[in-house]
Amino acid sequence: MATTTFAVRQFFNIASEYDTFTAPTGTYVVTGSVSRLLVNNNRTNLANDSFVLSYSVGGTPATVTLNSNSPQGWWPGADTANLYGIIVGGNDSYANPSPDGRTSTVSVWGWDVGGDQPTNDAAFIELANYLLGTPGEDDLVTIKEGLVAAGYYYQYPVGFDGQSPNTGTGSDVL
Repeated sequence: MATTTFAVRQFFNIASEYDTFTAPTGTYVVTGSVSRLLVNNNRTNLANDSFVLSYSVGGTPATVTLNSNSPQGWWPGADTANLYGIIVGGNDSYANPSPDGRTSTVSVWGWDVGGDQPTNDAAFIELANYLLGTPGEDDLVTIKEGLVAAGYYYQYPVGFDGQSPNTGTGSDVL
């Protein structure tokens, strides 16, 4: 079975000081109580991708230029060679070093067992319970709703039921 890969999936964390924001073109938004992420759809040259973010703080509109080389920057998905599925979140308190010297505010978790839908579902539920702090929750629909409400992006392996509803119709078909 093929593992999940990231052909174009890269993530940009939106800092919490921006109360509300308008996503730039070519992205999907994943937002909630924990994460505020942009997921790349069709933007190119992300290593040099700066964009203007329209936002508001306390109802006052403003703009800021965000750069790919910032701590929030564009972050490629994790090396998925040994992962069957992933859960991604962005949070200002994350501090993950990268090979190019930046510190990422995006974190990726995954499970390394799979093979069939029930096995992937069980591993997904276990990981989601850990991240959400909901030990013992075993209802898949409740778990998925909890992740979406908290602003996490999740992706099951190609060909399995569990693609993220946060990122648009068909956006996770690789």
